[in-house]
Amino acid sequence: MAELVGPILEVIKFIGRPARKYLKYHRKFTEYVADFKQAQDDLLAKKADIQRQLDEECDHGKMPKQEVERWFKKVEEKLAHAQNVEDKVSKGKCLFRSSLGKLVDETTQALKEVQAEGNFSGRLVVNDPSIVAVKLPTENLVGHQVSVRDEIYGYLMGDEVGRIGVCGMGGIGKTTIMKDVYNRLIREAKFKKLIWITVSRNLDIQSIQKDIASQLKRALPDHENTTVRAGKLSETLREQGRYALILDDVWSSFPLEDIGINELTKVNGCIVLTTRSEEVIRSMGCKKVQVACLSMHDAMDLFLSKVGQDVSATPTLELFMKLVVGECDGLPLALVTLAASMKGISNPRLWKNVVNELRGYIRNIQDIEDKVFGSLKFSYDRLKKEDQDCFSYCALYPEDHQIEKKEIIQYWMEAGLIDEMGSRKAMEDNGHSILEKFEQNCLLERVENSAYVKMHDVFRDMALHINRKRFMVKAGKQLKELPNEEEWGEDLEKVSLMYNSISAIPQHMKCPKFPKLTTLLLSRNSLREIPESFFEHFPNLKILDLSHNPFESLPSSISALEKLTALLLNGCYNLESLPSVLKLQALKKLRLRGSGIKEIPQGLEMLVNLRYLDLLARHPILRNPEQMREFNKLQVFEGWFCNMGDWNMHVGQRKKLYKYSVLVCPLYPSRDIPSASSKLVVFERIEINSGDTVMLPYDIQQLHLKHCYGARSLNDIRLRDAIDLKECTVEDCFDLESIFSSKYDQLKKLKSLILRNLADLKVLVGVGESSLGTFSSLKEITLCSCPKIKKLFAADWALHNLEKIEVNYCLQLEEIITETEGEGMGTSNDSIKFNFPKLKTLILSNLRKLRGICSENAVMVCKSLQVIEISNCPKVKRIPLYLPQLEVDDEGQLSPFNTLQEIRVRTTDWWESVEWEQPNLNVKNVVQPLLKCEISR
Repeated sequence: MAELVGPILEVIKFIGRPARKYLKYHRKFTEYVADFKQAQDDLLAKKADIQRQLDEECDHGKMPKQEVERWFKKVEEKLAHAQNVEDKVSKGKCLFRSSLGKLVDETTQALKEVQAEGNFSGRLVVNDPSIVAVKLPTENLVGHQVSVRDEIYGYLMGDEVGRIGVCGMGGIGKTTIMKDVYNRLIREAKFKKLIWITVSRNLDIQSIQKDIASQLKRALPDHENTTVRAGKLSETLREQGRYALILDDVWSSFPLEDIGINELTKVNGCIVLTTRSEEVIRSMGCKKVQVACLSMHDAMDLFLSKVGQDVSATPTLELFMKLVVGECDGLPLALVTLAASMKGISNPRLWKNVVNELRGYIRNIQDIEDKVFGSLKFSYDRLKKEDQDCFSYCALYPEDHQIEKKEIIQYWMEAGLIDEMGSRKAMEDNGHSILEKFEQNCLLERVENSAYVKMHDVFRDMALHINRKRFMVKAGKQLKELPNEEEWGEDLEKVSLMYNSISAIPQHMKCPKFPKLTTLLLSRNSLREIPESFFEHFPNLKILDLSHNPFESLPSSISALEKLTALLLNGCYNLESLPSVLKLQALKKLRLRGSGIKEIPQGLEMLVNLRYLDLLARHPILRNPEQMREFNKLQVFEGWFCNMGDWNMHVGQRKKLYKYSVLVCPLYPSRDIPSASSKLVVFERIEINSGDTVMLPYDIQQLHLKHCYGARSLNDIRLRDAIDLKECTVEDCFDLESIFSSKYDQLKKLKSLILRNLADLKVLVGVGESSLGTFSSLKEITLCSCPKIKKLFAADWALHNLEKIEVNYCLQLEEIITETEGEGMGTSNDSIKFNFPKLKTLILSNLRKLRGICSENAVMVCKSLQVIEISNCPKVKRIPLYLPQLEVDDEGQLSPFNTLQEIRVRTTDWWESVEWEQPNLNVKNVVQPLLKCEISR
């Protein structure tokens, strides 16, 4: 008997070990759940940190490394699984608590493992081979400007001059000439790297270093001193090969060594600076290139080119135009501004009056710069009073700042500079028409991004001089404290201290009250505390912008600002609560995006005049949709709902809005939600099963789904309700098998379709459900990492508006355009033509099973194509593109009317083997100059 006891005990121990473990799961279930939730939060925080680092590094010209993209994908998968587990925990969907505890523990360990895998060494990005240099917008050069450009270009092409200083008065065309040089350097590809930096009046070495590093796709930590940063930049510049650095608008001299230009980097680099000061050129050791005013003949040509053909061709106006041009003394900025202000005016009496007025402005002025100022002020004074106020508002931004059109129009609206017109849309349209007028009259400059404008520093100086008693503007001046008290004049109406480093406000300002002050802009500073009495100085304040500051609280005195119409607190990430806003009855706009606010401000529901409400804080603060019921005047809304029930309730009771941007997500979102520029709804980490109630606003224009699960197609979210859908983005929804399982008329309005990381996606539209009108408005389609889809488009779809096709990493994709079986689309001898008249970009990469773009006897006719990329598609043996725009001259060179700009392939071997035929043209030879290969052999 004793002989059996030992083995029996061993068996009991063997069985007992897992039993004890399961008892442990049961007994310590709460602890396992807490550890699980902490692991979720830690992984989300790690993901946000990596995303921020990626955003900093992944500038123009860079793309994430594949290992980083794979990690993000893995994170999304683990978080989706964790969400399922969390649902089971909340619903108790498990037979035994111990089994659920085991599942929670295993998921926790998986979350911790993937978090550890996110410890990447070095940079997260690599060069993006698809990026090409971007030309700068500029005007045509005239007269003397052409010879100056050629002189600068000659120095850049030679070896004798390494530093060039372009000198001339403000508005004479220095920047215009250098933009032309820059564009020529891009076109002729003489330098490996071109860097354009606008320096401006307030010299900031650290800012210049940061701008250079950004264009070199490098990150410089803010905490490092300028000497260390200069050393890193010097090393980076040496790695670039031959480079040209253009420093525009330099006002004072500084050692180039301070930004990283030393003896080693000078060997392979050229420096060009523009300045008004000859002393700057001498002290910085530059070869001087002088820009002079235009001759009378050239000035007249420039004026006539801007005043309009209907005016310039009128003989009776010739004398008056010569007199006007003569008063401008050959300064291009004055010429184009005056010409623009006189455009379309053909009455000789009006021209005579203009000549007399202009002479009155500049009579007895000898200094040419003062005379120019007078001619510019003449153009300003011809504006309507409300347009003058809007124009002057642009001067509140820092010098050379790129002003976002959307933002400046919002300021105008809240300041009452645009009349109430019944709807916010009408007011915004009016704002855009005012901006368009300023651009056409050359009062504001267009920048390469059409969403922004820029104010020439000569115009800015003029606007600030005209409003010197009403405005105090020290934006971007590197201030660390408020201006001295004597600078706060009692007639001040607008104060702009944005883009500084002000960290504190004196506890007791000795200044009196400022009854006229209506605008106070303190955004993007380092304010950590605002004294209780501060707002008492500004009883009639209308616009208060404190956005992007680190303060933790606001004084209760803010509640006394009873005339406040706009309170902007976006990006105040440490701000967790607000004083009562009950008294702010005049408030029309409240922005809390990205702030640390954790609950709805007390009294918010009483602010019945709100037109714009942004509640997209860092935490979900809108816990009861009923709180939105009283805002009858609301026109723009940005908010975050935690569950589908609250969202459905909101949709059911909401008023018609002009714009909205809404997130529906139980956890913290993976990325920032765009500001309301149209009508956007984002579903993230939401379970959507067939038969679930999911309501969509009938007027929704943009729909984003990310990491939603359960739904097999978008039909499960009542897509038929979305009668105005323009854009649809679906990412990381691993249960989706088709995007649209049945046809809807709504698909005819869709303009953009972006699909990424859809593991089960097999088709776009259910089999047999498409029609001739399917996607007839579609302009862009992007398909990435959808491993099960085999066919993309049906041959009978109307895709005549398509401008961009991009398909990447779809491992099973065999064909782009598929003909319907059994349809007689032509005999084997016929050539089938698929017309894509507006297609500009075609990108096909990493499609290992792609056999062809279309059938062997078919071609895509693309008369607007600009960029072609076919990379790592080894089974593609034929390029079925017919490009009617490809024409050659007698010397075999491409016609200037050709739209094609670039062809990108992976290897020259593939390029040499692939077939590409076009009637009467050896197309591969003709386009050879446009070819870029990633691997030569």
